[in-house]
Amino acid sequence: MSASRALLAVVVALALAGCATSAAVPPGTVVTDSKTAQVQPGITTRAELLARLGPTTSIRFDSGTEVWRYLLPAGPGATASHGEYVVVLDARGIVTKTRSAPLVYQVPVQK
Repeated sequence: MSASRALLAVVVALALAGCATSAAVPPGTVVTDSKTAQVQPGITTRAELLARLGPTTSIRFDSGTEVWRYLLPAGPGATASHGEYVVVLDARGIVTKTRSAPLVYQVPVQK
């Protein structure tokens, strides 16, 4: 399996796992856009990512590839929603790809 297909499989698996969860508050560290802007594919290292964004939910594969998942804060006026920021690191610990999704988790508002 090529690296791009493996990466695509990882991203799809994370997206599907996110859809299947029903947790009131999904696991992961909440980060701001100003912090995610500091992450540069091909440049940012694992140590820099940890220092800038902090620890979060992650998956490590036998190949050494890691996927770290952060939450984005709720948008204006949405008091119970979270977006998602995903970072892929290669076996050397270098960020290879990032992805943002503005609204992944919608927590039902209790009446």
